Amino acid sequence: MSRKKNPSNINTLAKLQPLAKRSVKIARDETYAWSHVFRYEWLSVLSLIVGIVLLVFFWEPIPPKVVGIAVGREGTSDGQYGEKLVAFFAEHGVKLNVTYTEGGKQPVTVMNQEKSIQIALVLGGLYKKREIDDKVFSLGSTQYEPLWLFYRGDAISDDQPILHFAKTSGIAIGEPGSGSNILVHAIINAGQPRTPTDYKLLEWPYLKAVDALISGEIKALATVDGIDSKVIQRLLTDPNIRLAHFPLAPAYAKRFPQLDLVSIPRGSFTNSPIFPSVDIQMVATSLTLVVEKDLHPALQLLFLMAIDSLADTRDQFFSKPDDFPSHKDTNISLSPIAKQYFTQGSPDTLNYVGFILTSLINRIWFFILSALAIFYPLVRLIPNFRTTLGSIKTDDAQEMLYAIQERFTQAQTQPEFDAVMQDFLTLQKEVGLWIPRISVAAYYQLVRPIEHVKKIATDRQEFLKRSATSTS
Repeated sequence: MSRKKNPSNINTLAKLQPLAKRSVKIARDETYAWSHVFRYEWLSVLSLIVGIVLLVFFWEPIPPKVVGIAVGREGTSDGQYGEKLVAFFAEHGVKLNVTYTEGGKQPVTVMNQEKSIQIALVLGGLYKKREIDDKVFSLGSTQYEPLWLFYRGDAISDDQPILHFAKTSGIAIGEPGSGSNILVHAIINAGQPRTPTDYKLLEWPYLKAVDALISGEIKALATVDGIDSKVIQRLLTDPNIRLAHFPLAPAYAKRFPQLDLVSIPRGSFTNSPIFPSVDIQMVATSLTLVVEKDLHPALQLLFLMAIDSLADTRDQFFSKPDDFPSHKDTNISLSPIAKQYFTQGSPDTLNYVGFILTSLINRIWFFILSALAIFYPLVRLIPNFRTTLGSIKTDDAQEMLYAIQERFTQAQTQPEFDAVMQDFLTLQKEVGLWIPRISVAAYYQLVRPIEHVKKIATDRQEFLKRSATSTS
């Protein structure tokens, strides 16, 4: 009868350890090693944690969910564009609060006064070069805002219709500081040392001038507004109001860099009757989005995405799909985020993740590389740290063994010997339990010293027994 062989319980180096067993051992040993990192290097770890907390607090990786914007008058193209932005932001989980102003430079003024407002819509050309660069960046232009000249009475064919009405019946040009006021003065002053004092320029509020023109109180009104403005639509549909053609529009656009040439082709609005009855040339400035320099990059990216999306809609009467966003008002410096957007387009990650994560990735890639440059060598040092920790623990254990050895040699009674032996056994257990987790090599450095102390303990035990026998 053959004898059944028992399977060998001896491991061999040729045999791979089970993955789960090895993973558990590695996790256990690394956890133990890291616990000692925190124990011995707690000040460094605490400094690192405080640094990360401060970085997150001041760097603000997550953008706020509520932001404010100052725009022009409610019902104007500025105000309506702000409302479109509100809808776009809502789709991306951000609440955009709109504050209406009288237009002109007021949106930027309100933004500087109110902490809750960090964005403003302003007309291009209102500010001189670098005038407000210490406070804001430009995210680019969003849409055209033409200079309209509406008038009552017979049709005119003057090369300069603004000068025609300024010399005769008078013309409303908006309040001082408004876009229309600044632009009309620039056109009148073109080629002249100053505005003649006999010109009849009515610096009235916009809506007051509109009502006066409709009622017949005044004969002409110049204003800068978008074609989708409710006010402009009201004037275009009034049969008693005419729209002026600017024969010198190309010259104005050439003279003033903030202006572009736009036109309304004959019959663009109605075919029966044909309106306008002739092609109309005009000049237009642009509506520019300015933001405080510390506005969160993710929100800047979202505004650029909004401008890009709204520019592709068909209600942009004067522009082509690729006209906006663009940097038309170069008097205000462009944001670095906008520069990257204009040159490289929208980040590819937008196709896969939302704007917040996209902005975060774009912001932290440098920090990630820096962190890898720092932490990778540290991670590589972990085995060395375990080796160093093993050496430290071995030295500690050897000192404790030496102290126990001295106590064994000095023990004069059995109770004294037993107390030392208890400490020795505890130390043996700790060495066998903890030291191999750090370093097996360190463990074997302690085997011979432990055996040496065991021999001394045995010799001392024999000595105490002989002493007790002789005494008895």
